[in-house]
Amino acid sequence: MKRKTKSAIVIIAILLIFGGIFGYIKSTEQKEKPVTKKERATIVVDGVALEDKKVTKEELLYPDNLMESKVNETIHSMSHQKVKAASQWGRERITQEKVDRLLTVVKMNDYKYKDLYISILERWSKGDFSNAVDDHNKIWELQGGDDTTNSGRATRLLSPEEEEQYIEQFYTDEK
Repeated sequence: MKRKTKSAIVIIAILLIFGGIFGYIKSTEQKEKPVTKKERATIVVDGVALEDKKVTKEELLYPDNLMESKVNETIHSMSHQKVKAASQWGRERITQEKVDRLLTVVKMNDYKYKDLYISILERWSKGDFSNAVDDHNKIWELQGGDDTTNSGRATRLLSPEEEEQYIEQFYTDEK
């Protein structure tokens, strides 16, 4: 009987030791904490977390290091809202936020046609589209617009009614 008691005590002691080791390991393991809504929405740009900075849609679409060809293409596409041309490739609705963001991006980069982009965007930022035909045609020529066919050359400003029709035709889902 002594032998059975000793064996039982040894077995219980071993179980307690293993149970203690297992419990210690479990309690010291790195517990995975739940991800918060804020952490899921954190955006990292150039290795910097922007959780405390509200990032606009325009900042995401037009980052600080935007390629010049994208700036050129966007200005050209936005000008179509204001001008009449036989053919037009690309559409971007003109918004104050978009114009201002592009202006900021252009000013911080060393683009070949930086001065042209700034002169266009500064006027547009103030709501001045009176030179939009010339603005369009300068950008169109930079893109290789063909003077022999003139199919893409802007010929005049749209009337307010024509511009409204253009906006309704292409941007009704944005209202």
